[in-house]
Amino acid sequence: MFRKQLLAVTAGAAMLIGGVIGCSNSKESASRDTLTANVGVYPPGPSGVNKPRVGVPPFSVQAGSGFFGGGGDLNSLAADQMTTLLDQSDRFTVVERAQLQKLLDEQNLEGVVKPGELAKQGQVRGVDYLLLGKVTNLRVKKETKGNNFGVAQVTGMLNVGGADVKNTETVITTECGVDIRLVDPTSGQLLTSNFSEYKKTDSASSMGLSILGANAESNADISLSEDDKGKILRLALDDALRKSLPKIDKFLRNQPVKAADAGPTNAPSAPTNTTSVPNADNATTAAKKFCPQCGTANAADAKFCSKCGAKLQ
Repeated sequence: MFRKQLLAVTAGAAMLIGGVIGCSNSKESASRDTLTANVGVYPPGPSGVNKPRVGVPPFSVQAGSGFFGGGGDLNSLAADQMTTLLDQSDRFTVVERAQLQKLLDEQNLEGVVKPGELAKQGQVRGVDYLLLGKVTNLRVKKETKGNNFGVAQVTGMLNVGGADVKNTETVITTECGVDIRLVDPTSGQLLTSNFSEYKKTDSASSMGLSILGANAESNADISLSEDDKGKILRLALDDALRKSLPKIDKFLRNQPVKAADAGPTNAPSAPTNTTSVPNADNATTAAKKFCPQCGTANAADAKFCSKCGAKLQ
């Protein structure tokens, strides 16, 4: 008799678990992408302004709980993601990260920048400004959340379904500080900056995250996959860029005119007898080097284009 009652209780518990997990999975699939739906979607920037060329060197990322281990380079990952978000803001001409490194290498500027800061001043041909960034105290904490159905106790007894219930029921808090600065590398001048704090508390399923290696009821630090680390970074960087847009837009409306923007073709030339020489314009043109990438005229002895930084033949 006792055996039959135990089997009945076990069967009922299994049905309860199946029902809860089924509901949780449907809820998870419905809400998984809501958090990232607006990432990279920004209000339009000011019209009628120039779009400076901006490069993003590696960030400095100080990570804590939930981000230890793994082979990913968070400094480069943050810079890659900010490069994409900056391009999606449609406020700058963004230099690809690989192209930025190529420019630094070709101009023997190794050491001008290091993660998160400008190490020394130096003109980087082909780049107007650098966006430097630091992410501090990046961590993920697991919060305690009660369960009205007692599923955690049932699954503990039966040792089934723990992973799905864990991902659905576990509430986590992600937080960090993000400091971004727009700098003129030639002078080291800080043009605009913004510091923001990101904090989000929600269920792991609502954030689309998978918790690795942590029991749903334990107080141990949780572990995240490399993809989920990237997702949290992207959310924090998107939040920081969004909050800094008013300052960036104000800067763009009042940005100083750089000497290189005027272009060498607009500079006044030395007085000559051009009126009496029909081919003077041709002679002037012949003394210039034209960039194969953007067509800008450069001085005859120039090695790099003053506009885009491309190597001249």
